[in-house]
Amino acid sequence: MKSILKDKKGPQKQSNSIGAVRWTLPEETVQVHSSAPTSPFKSSSGSSTRSQQRQRQQGLQDLRSLEECIRFINHWKQQVEQVCKNEDDPGEGCSGPSERQTDHRTERSIEESRKLILQWASELQSVDKLSKNHSWIKERIDQEEEEDTKQDKDQSEAVQKRITEWAKEIQSVSESCGMQGDELAQMLRLLGLRKKRLVSLMPLLEFITWSLLKENSKGMVPHLWLSAKQRTWKAGMPRYIPNSVWSWIVSAGADVSLDPMTINPWLQLSDDHKKVQEGLTETDLPFSLQRFDRLPCVLGWEGYMSGRHYWEVEFANNGYWKVGVTTASSKRHGRFPMNPSNGYWVLWRSTRQFFACTNPETALPLLLVPRKMGIYMDYEEGQISFYNAENKSHIFTFTGHFREKLYPFFALLDGRSVITIWSPKEHSRF
Repeated sequence: MKSILKDKKGPQKQSNSIGAVRWTLPEETVQVHSSAPTSPFKSSSGSSTRSQQRQRQQGLQDLRSLEECIRFINHWKQQVEQVCKNEDDPGEGCSGPSERQTDHRTERSIEESRKLILQWASELQSVDKLSKNHSWIKERIDQEEEEDTKQDKDQSEAVQKRITEWAKEIQSVSESCGMQGDELAQMLRLLGLRKKRLVSLMPLLEFITWSLLKENSKGMVPHLWLSAKQRTWKAGMPRYIPNSVWSWIVSAGADVSLDPMTINPWLQLSDDHKKVQEGLTETDLPFSLQRFDRLPCVLGWEGYMSGRHYWEVEFANNGYWKVGVTTASSKRHGRFPMNPSNGYWVLWRSTRQFFACTNPETALPLLLVPRKMGIYMDYEEGQISFYNAENKSHIFTFTGHFREKLYPFFALLDGRSVITIWSPKEHSRF
Protein backbone atom coordinates (compact mmCIF):
# COMPACT_ATOMS: atom_id res chain seq x y z
CA MET A 1 0.00 0.00 0.00
CA LYS A 2 2.88 2.33 0.81
CA SER A 3 4.42 1.88 -2.61
CA ILE A 4 1.13 2.62 -4.31
CA LEU A 5 0.73 5.82 -2.34
CA LYS A 6 4.20 6.93 -3.33
CA ASP A 7 3.60 6.17 -6.98
CA LYS A 8 0.45 8.27 -7.03
CA LYS A 9 1.38 11.11 -4.71
CA GLY A 10 5.14 11.33 -5.14
CA PRO A 11 7.72 10.80 -2.37
CA GLN A 12 6.17 11.70 0.94
CA LYS A 13 7.54 11.19 4.41
CA GLN A 14 5.27 9.20 6.71
CA SER A 15 5.79 9.05 10.41
CA ASN A 16 5.08 5.98 12.52
CA SER A 17 4.27 7.96 15.63
CA ILE A 18 2.46 11.14 16.58
CA GLY A 19 3.98 13.85 18.71
CA ALA A 20 2.35 16.34 21.03
CA VAL A 21 -0.45 18.46 19.64
CA ARG A 22 -0.66 22.23 19.25
CA TRP A 23 -3.80 23.92 18.02
CA THR A 24 -3.94 26.63 15.39
CA LEU A 25 -6.80 28.28 13.54
CA PRO A 26 -5.95 28.35 9.80
CA GLU A 27 -6.64 31.49 7.84
CA GLU A 28 -8.02 29.85 4.71
CA THR A 29 -11.73 29.27 4.30
CA VAL A 30 -12.78 25.68 3.70
CA GLN A 31 -15.43 25.11 1.05
CA VAL A 32 -18.41 23.04 2.15
CA HIS A 33 -19.72 21.59 -1.08
CA SER A 34 -18.25 18.27 -2.07
CA SER A 35 -17.59 15.10 -0.13
CA ALA A 36 -14.37 14.59 -2.10
CA PRO A 37 -11.14 16.41 -1.11
CA THR A 38 -10.80 19.96 -2.37
CA SER A 39 -9.41 19.99 -5.89
CA PRO A 40 -6.15 21.91 -6.41
CA PHE A 41 -7.44 23.26 -9.73
CA LYS A 42 -9.56 26.41 -9.95
CA SER A 43 -12.50 27.06 -12.24
CA SER A 44 -15.10 29.73 -12.80
CA SER A 45 -17.70 30.12 -10.07
CA GLY A 46 -20.63 29.09 -12.29
CA SER A 47 -19.10 25.91 -13.64
CA SER A 48 -17.67 25.13 -10.21
CA THR A 49 -21.09 25.36 -8.58
CA ARG A 50 -22.70 23.13 -11.22
CA SER A 51 -19.89 20.62 -10.88
CA GLN A 52 -20.22 20.54 -7.10
CA GLN A 53 -23.97 20.00 -7.36
CA ARG A 54 -23.42 17.07 -9.71
CA GLN A 55 -20.87 15.63 -7.27
CA ARG A 56 -23.32 15.86 -4.39
CA GLN A 57 -25.99 14.07 -6.43
CA GLN A 58 -23.64 11.32 -7.50
CA GLY A 59 -22.73 10.50 -3.89
CA LEU A 60 -20.44 7.51 -3.63
CA GLN A 61 -20.03 7.40 -7.40
CA ASP A 62 -17.60 10.33 -7.06
CA LEU A 63 -14.82 7.92 -6.08
CA ARG A 64 -14.39 5.99 -9.29
CA SER A 65 -10.66 5.57 -9.77
CA LEU A 66 -7.88 4.32 -7.53
CA GLU A 67 -6.17 7.69 -7.82
CA GLU A 68 -9.26 9.50 -6.52
CA CYS A 69 -9.55 7.08 -3.61
CA ILE A 70 -5.90 7.48 -2.66
CA ARG A 71 -6.26 11.26 -2.81
CA PHE A 72 -9.39 11.05 -0.65
CA ILE A 73 -7.69 8.93 2.03
CA ASN A 74 -4.55 11.08 2.01
CA HIS A 75 -6.80 14.09 2.55
CA TRP A 76 -7.66 12.73 6.00
CA LYS A 77 -4.11 11.65 6.70
CA GLN A 78 -2.95 15.21 6.04
CA GLN A 79 -5.57 16.55 8.45
CA VAL A 80 -4.28 14.24 11.16
CA GLU A 81 -0.67 15.17 10.51
CA GLN A 82 -1.64 18.85 10.52
CA VAL A 83 -3.17 18.79 14.00
CA CYS A 84 -0.68 16.25 15.38
CA LYS A 85 2.55 18.26 15.11
CA ASN A 86 5.41 18.62 17.51
CA GLU A 87 4.66 20.98 20.37
CA ASP A 88 8.06 22.64 20.09
CA ASP A 89 7.45 23.84 16.54
CA PRO A 90 7.75 27.64 16.83
CA GLY A 91 5.69 28.14 13.71
CA GLU A 92 2.64 26.45 15.19
CA GLY A 93 0.63 27.18 18.28
CA CYS A 94 -2.66 28.18 19.77
CA SER A 95 -4.19 31.41 18.64
CA GLY A 96 -3.36 34.50 20.63
CA PRO A 97 -5.76 35.93 23.19
CA SER A 98 -7.13 38.45 20.72
CA GLU A 99 -8.12 35.66 18.33
CA ARG A 100 -9.81 33.40 20.88
CA GLN A 101 -13.57 33.19 20.79
CA THR A 102 -15.34 34.34 23.89
CA ASP A 103 -18.41 32.18 23.56
CA HIS A 104 -18.22 29.63 26.38
CA ARG A 105 -20.09 26.94 24.47
CA THR A 106 -17.61 27.20 21.60
CA GLU A 107 -14.70 27.02 24.03
CA ARG A 108 -16.19 23.89 25.61
CA SER A 109 -16.62 22.33 22.20
CA ILE A 110 -13.03 23.12 21.24
CA GLU A 111 -11.78 21.68 24.52
CA GLU A 112 -13.78 18.47 24.02
CA SER A 113 -12.42 18.06 20.51
CA ARG A 114 -8.90 18.87 21.71
CA LYS A 115 -9.08 16.15 24.35
CA LEU A 116 -10.52 13.69 21.85
CA ILE A 117 -7.73 14.15 19.32
CA LEU A 118 -5.08 14.24 22.07
CA GLN A 119 -6.33 10.79 23.05
CA TRP A 120 -6.27 9.76 19.40
CA ALA A 121 -2.68 10.96 19.00
CA SER A 122 -1.66 9.18 22.20
CA GLU A 123 -3.16 5.92 20.94
CA LEU A 124 -1.33 6.20 17.64
CA GLN A 125 1.91 6.89 19.49
CA SER A 126 1.47 3.79 21.66
CA VAL A 127 0.86 1.37 18.79
CA ASP A 128 4.57 0.50 18.69
CA LYS A 129 4.46 -0.48 22.36
CA LEU A 130 1.32 -2.55 21.82
CA SER A 131 2.96 -4.29 18.87
CA LYS A 132 5.95 -5.34 20.97
CA ASN A 133 3.66 -7.05 23.48
CA HIS A 134 2.38 -9.47 20.84
CA SER A 135 4.97 -12.10 19.94
CA TRP A 136 2.87 -13.29 17.03
CA ILE A 137 3.26 -9.92 15.33
CA LYS A 138 6.99 -10.39 14.71
CA GLU A 139 6.27 -13.76 13.14
CA ARG A 140 3.56 -12.20 10.96
CA ILE A 141 5.92 -9.39 9.89
CA ASP A 142 8.56 -11.93 8.86
CA GLN A 143 5.92 -13.91 7.02
CA GLU A 144 4.65 -10.83 5.22
CA GLU A 145 8.18 -9.82 4.23
CA GLU A 146 8.56 -13.20 2.57
CA GLU A 147 5.21 -12.76 0.87
CA ASP A 148 6.22 -9.30 -0.33
CA THR A 149 9.05 -10.83 -2.35
CA LYS A 150 6.47 -12.94 -4.18
CA GLN A 151 3.98 -10.18 -4.90
CA ASP A 152 2.13 -10.53 -8.17
CA LYS A 153 -0.65 -8.76 -10.01
CA ASP A 154 -3.40 -10.32 -7.89
CA GLN A 155 -1.89 -8.97 -4.66
CA SER A 156 -1.57 -5.51 -6.15
CA GLU A 157 -5.22 -5.58 -7.22
CA ALA A 158 -6.25 -6.65 -3.70
CA VAL A 159 -4.45 -3.66 -2.18
CA GLN A 160 -6.06 -1.31 -4.68
CA LYS A 161 -9.49 -2.76 -3.89
CA ARG A 162 -8.93 -2.26 -0.15
CA ILE A 163 -7.93 1.37 -0.66
CA THR A 164 -11.03 1.97 -2.77
CA GLU A 165 -13.27 0.39 -0.13
CA TRP A 166 -11.71 2.50 2.63
CA ALA A 167 -12.26 5.71 0.69
CA LYS A 168 -15.88 4.91 -0.11
CA GLU A 169 -16.54 3.89 3.49
CA ILE A 170 -15.17 7.19 4.80
CA GLN A 171 -17.43 9.03 2.39
CA SER A 172 -20.46 6.90 3.21
CA VAL A 173 -20.11 7.19 7.00
CA SER A 174 -19.42 10.91 6.89
CA GLU A 175 -22.53 11.56 4.78
CA SER A 176 -24.70 9.30 6.96
CA CYS A 177 -23.87 11.37 10.04
CA GLY A 178 -24.80 14.57 8.24
CA MET A 179 -21.41 15.92 7.23
CA GLN A 180 -19.74 16.27 3.85
CA GLY A 181 -16.03 15.71 3.40
CA ASP A 182 -14.95 19.34 3.54
CA GLU A 183 -17.10 19.94 6.60
CA LEU A 184 -15.05 17.27 8.33
CA ALA A 185 -11.85 18.93 7.22
CA GLN A 186 -13.08 22.16 8.73
CA MET A 187 -14.07 20.33 11.89
CA LEU A 188 -10.61 18.85 12.32
CA ARG A 189 -8.89 22.16 11.64
CA LEU A 190 -11.15 24.60 13.47
CA LEU A 191 -12.29 22.13 16.15
CA GLY A 192 -15.55 23.99 16.48
CA LEU A 193 -18.15 21.20 16.33
CA ARG A 194 -19.47 19.18 19.21
CA LYS A 195 -17.92 15.86 20.15
CA LYS A 196 -21.14 13.91 19.59
CA ARG A 197 -20.90 14.58 15.84
CA LEU A 198 -17.55 12.78 15.75
CA VAL A 199 -18.82 9.53 17.27
CA SER A 200 -19.89 7.83 14.04
CA LEU A 201 -16.85 8.76 12.00
CA MET A 202 -13.92 8.79 14.43
CA PRO A 203 -13.42 4.99 14.71
CA LEU A 204 -13.19 4.70 10.93
CA LEU A 205 -10.80 7.64 10.59
CA GLU A 206 -8.69 6.19 13.39
CA PHE A 207 -8.50 2.84 11.64
CA ILE A 208 -7.57 4.39 8.30
CA THR A 209 -4.92 6.53 9.98
CA TRP A 210 -3.44 3.53 11.78
CA SER A 211 -3.25 1.74 8.44
CA LEU A 212 -1.54 4.69 6.74
CA LEU A 213 0.85 5.71 9.52
CA LYS A 214 1.82 2.13 10.36
CA GLU A 215 3.40 -0.29 7.94
CA ASN A 216 1.35 -3.16 9.32
CA SER A 217 -1.22 -4.65 6.98
CA LYS A 218 -3.56 -7.58 6.50
CA GLY A 219 -4.82 -8.99 9.82
CA MET A 220 -2.42 -7.07 12.05
CA VAL A 221 -4.01 -3.63 11.92
CA PRO A 222 -7.56 -4.91 12.65
CA HIS A 223 -6.20 -6.99 15.55
CA LEU A 224 -4.23 -4.11 17.08
CA TRP A 225 -7.04 -1.60 16.52
CA LEU A 226 -9.68 -3.89 18.03
CA SER A 227 -7.51 -4.85 21.01
CA ALA A 228 -6.65 -1.25 21.85
CA LYS A 229 -10.04 0.36 21.26
CA GLN A 230 -12.29 -2.15 23.01
CA ARG A 231 -10.25 -1.98 26.20
CA THR A 232 -10.88 1.76 26.46
CA TRP A 233 -14.40 2.22 25.10
CA LYS A 234 -16.90 3.18 27.76
CA ALA A 235 -20.08 1.17 28.25
CA GLY A 236 -23.35 2.54 26.93
CA MET A 237 -22.08 4.22 23.75
CA PRO A 238 -22.61 2.48 20.40
CA ARG A 239 -19.35 2.41 18.46
CA TYR A 240 -19.15 1.94 14.73
CA ILE A 241 -16.80 -0.86 13.58
CA PRO A 242 -14.95 -0.20 10.27
CA ASN A 243 -15.81 -2.65 7.50
CA SER A 244 -12.28 -4.02 7.35
CA VAL A 245 -12.27 -4.75 11.09
CA TRP A 246 -15.77 -6.23 10.92
CA SER A 247 -14.73 -8.59 8.13
CA TRP A 248 -11.77 -9.68 10.25
CA ILE A 249 -14.09 -10.37 13.22
CA VAL A 250 -16.58 -12.33 11.12
CA SER A 251 -13.76 -14.35 9.56
CA ALA A 252 -13.52 -16.12 12.93
CA GLY A 253 -17.04 -17.53 12.44
CA ALA A 254 -17.69 -20.63 14.56
CA ASP A 255 -20.25 -23.36 13.88
CA VAL A 256 -22.12 -23.24 17.20
CA SER A 257 -24.80 -25.81 18.01
CA LEU A 258 -26.59 -26.37 21.33
CA ASP A 259 -25.71 -29.22 23.70
CA PRO A 260 -28.76 -31.34 24.71
CA MET A 261 -26.85 -32.66 27.75
CA THR A 262 -26.80 -29.18 29.32
CA ILE A 263 -30.33 -27.96 28.50
CA ASN A 264 -32.88 -27.29 31.23
CA PRO A 265 -35.87 -29.73 31.04
CA TRP A 266 -38.29 -26.84 30.42
CA LEU A 267 -36.51 -25.78 27.25
CA GLN A 268 -37.02 -27.30 23.82
CA LEU A 269 -34.38 -27.69 21.09
CA SER A 270 -34.95 -27.74 17.35
CA ASP A 271 -33.87 -30.81 15.40
CA ASP A 272 -30.75 -29.09 14.09
CA HIS A 273 -29.83 -27.86 17.62
CA LYS A 274 -29.69 -24.26 16.37
CA LYS A 275 -32.90 -22.93 17.96
CA VAL A 276 -34.19 -23.02 21.53
CA GLN A 277 -37.44 -21.90 23.17
CA GLU A 278 -39.50 -22.69 26.24
CA GLY A 279 -41.53 -25.89 25.99
CA LEU A 280 -45.14 -26.40 27.05
CA THR A 281 -44.21 -29.16 29.48
CA GLU A 282 -41.14 -30.40 31.32
CA THR A 283 -39.20 -32.99 29.34
CA ASP A 284 -37.95 -36.21 30.93
CA LEU A 285 -34.21 -36.01 30.23
CA PRO A 286 -31.32 -38.30 31.24
CA PHE A 287 -29.26 -37.24 34.25
CA SER A 288 -26.23 -35.07 33.52
CA LEU A 289 -23.93 -33.18 35.90
CA GLN A 290 -23.65 -30.48 33.26
CA ARG A 291 -27.40 -29.91 32.98
CA PHE A 292 -28.99 -26.72 34.36
CA ASP A 293 -31.62 -27.97 36.82
CA ARG A 294 -33.25 -24.69 37.97
CA LEU A 295 -32.28 -21.98 35.51
CA PRO A 296 -33.62 -22.08 31.90
CA CYS A 297 -30.20 -22.27 30.25
CA VAL A 298 -28.26 -24.26 27.67
CA LEU A 299 -24.63 -24.28 26.49
CA GLY A 300 -23.01 -24.61 23.12
CA TRP A 301 -21.77 -28.08 22.22
CA GLU A 302 -18.15 -27.12 21.55
CA GLY A 303 -15.85 -25.28 23.95
CA TYR A 304 -12.77 -23.20 23.14
CA MET A 305 -9.38 -22.97 24.85
CA SER A 306 -7.60 -20.84 22.26
CA GLY A 307 -8.08 -18.67 19.21
CA ARG A 308 -10.76 -16.30 17.94
CA HIS A 309 -14.40 -17.32 17.61
CA TYR A 310 -17.50 -15.43 16.46
CA TRP A 311 -21.18 -16.40 16.32
CA GLU A 312 -24.50 -14.58 16.05
CA VAL A 313 -27.69 -14.87 18.09
CA GLU A 314 -31.09 -13.77 16.80
CA PHE A 315 -33.83 -12.88 19.28
CA ALA A 316 -37.50 -13.28 18.31
CA ASN A 317 -40.68 -11.93 19.95
CA ASN A 318 -38.87 -9.21 21.91
CA GLY A 319 -38.28 -11.60 24.79
CA TYR A 320 -35.98 -11.51 27.81
CA TRP A 321 -32.69 -13.39 27.86
CA LYS A 322 -29.09 -13.75 28.96
CA VAL A 323 -26.36 -14.64 26.46
CA GLY A 324 -22.59 -14.80 26.54
CA VAL A 325 -19.87 -17.22 27.56
CA THR A 326 -19.17 -19.42 30.60
CA THR A 327 -16.40 -21.73 31.79
CA ALA A 328 -16.42 -25.54 31.75
CA SER A 329 -16.40 -25.69 35.57
CA SER A 330 -18.99 -22.98 36.25
CA LYS A 331 -22.00 -23.71 38.43
CA ARG A 332 -25.04 -25.38 36.82
CA HIS A 333 -27.29 -26.32 39.74
CA GLY A 334 -29.55 -24.09 41.82
CA ARG A 335 -29.75 -20.32 41.50
CA PHE A 336 -26.68 -18.09 41.61
CA PRO A 337 -25.44 -14.72 40.31
CA MET A 338 -23.96 -14.85 36.83
CA ASN A 339 -20.89 -12.64 36.71
CA PRO A 340 -17.18 -13.03 35.85
CA SER A 341 -16.24 -14.07 39.39
CA ASN A 342 -18.54 -17.09 38.94
CA GLY A 343 -17.26 -17.82 35.44
CA TYR A 344 -20.01 -16.07 33.45
CA TRP A 345 -19.51 -13.20 30.98
CA VAL A 346 -23.04 -12.36 29.82
CA LEU A 347 -25.42 -9.57 28.83
CA TRP A 348 -28.89 -9.55 30.38
CA ARG A 349 -32.06 -8.22 28.77
CA SER A 350 -34.79 -7.94 31.43
CA THR A 351 -38.26 -6.38 31.45
CA ARG A 352 -37.26 -2.74 31.24
CA GLN A 353 -33.49 -2.85 31.54
CA PHE A 354 -30.34 -3.98 29.75
CA PHE A 355 -27.24 -4.97 31.72
CA ALA A 356 -23.73 -6.27 31.42
CA CYS A 357 -23.53 -8.79 34.27
CA THR A 358 -20.48 -7.35 36.00
CA ASN A 359 -20.24 -6.99 39.77
CA PRO A 360 -22.00 -4.64 40.35
CA GLU A 361 -24.06 -4.75 37.15
CA THR A 362 -23.33 -2.23 34.40
CA ALA A 363 -26.49 -0.62 33.04
CA LEU A 364 -26.68 -0.24 29.26
CA PRO A 365 -29.16 1.91 27.30
CA LEU A 366 -32.18 0.01 26.00
CA LEU A 367 -31.54 1.48 22.55
CA LEU A 368 -28.49 -0.81 22.36
CA VAL A 369 -30.63 -3.98 22.59
CA PRO A 370 -30.10 -5.72 19.22
CA ARG A 371 -32.38 -7.94 17.20
CA LYS A 372 -29.33 -9.92 16.13
CA MET A 373 -26.25 -9.95 18.37
CA GLY A 374 -22.70 -10.86 17.40
CA ILE A 375 -20.51 -12.44 20.08
CA TYR A 376 -16.74 -12.39 19.55
CA MET A 377 -14.23 -14.17 21.79
CA ASP A 378 -10.45 -13.73 21.59
CA TYR A 379 -9.02 -16.21 24.09
CA GLU A 380 -5.41 -14.99 24.02
CA GLU A 381 -6.39 -11.32 24.26
CA GLY A 382 -8.79 -12.06 27.13
CA GLN A 383 -11.71 -10.27 25.45
CA ILE A 384 -15.37 -11.20 25.02
CA SER A 385 -17.21 -8.60 22.96
CA PHE A 386 -20.85 -8.08 22.03
CA TYR A 387 -22.04 -6.29 18.89
CA ASN A 388 -25.19 -5.32 17.09
CA ALA A 389 -24.66 -7.60 14.09
CA GLU A 390 -27.05 -5.62 11.88
CA ASN A 391 -25.43 -2.20 12.09
CA LYS A 392 -21.93 -3.41 13.06
CA SER A 393 -21.69 -1.41 16.29
CA HIS A 394 -19.98 -2.30 19.55
CA ILE A 395 -22.14 -2.83 22.66
CA PHE A 396 -19.86 -4.06 25.46
CA THR A 397 -16.55 -5.86 26.05
CA PHE A 398 -15.47 -7.98 29.02
CA THR A 399 -11.72 -8.29 29.62
CA GLY A 400 -9.91 -10.83 31.77
CA HIS A 401 -7.56 -13.82 31.78
CA PHE A 402 -8.97 -17.20 30.78
CA ARG A 403 -7.54 -20.43 32.14
CA GLU A 404 -10.04 -23.08 31.09
CA LYS A 405 -12.37 -24.02 28.28
CA LEU A 406 -15.13 -21.52 27.46
CA TYR A 407 -18.59 -22.38 26.11
CA PRO A 408 -21.28 -20.26 24.43
CA PHE A 409 -24.12 -19.65 26.92
CA PHE A 410 -27.84 -18.97 26.36
CA ALA A 411 -30.74 -18.40 28.77
CA LEU A 412 -34.43 -17.72 28.03
CA LEU A 413 -36.15 -15.76 30.78
CA ASP A 414 -39.78 -15.72 29.64
CA GLY A 415 -42.22 -17.93 27.78
CA ARG A 416 -42.20 -16.02 24.49
CA SER A 417 -38.44 -15.87 23.87
CA VAL A 418 -36.97 -17.73 20.91
CA ILE A 419 -33.21 -17.80 20.31
CA THR A 420 -31.65 -18.87 17.01
CA ILE A 421 -27.91 -19.41 16.54
CA TRP A 422 -26.27 -18.30 13.30
CA SER A 423 -22.73 -19.24 12.31
CA PRO A 424 -21.43 -16.82 9.66
CA LYS A 425 -18.82 -18.16 7.31
CA GLU A 426 -17.20 -15.17 5.65
CA HIS A 427 -13.58 -14.89 4.58
CA SER A 428 -11.51 -11.96 5.74
CA ARG A 429 -10.42 -9.34 3.21
CA PHE A 430 -7.01 -9.40 4.76
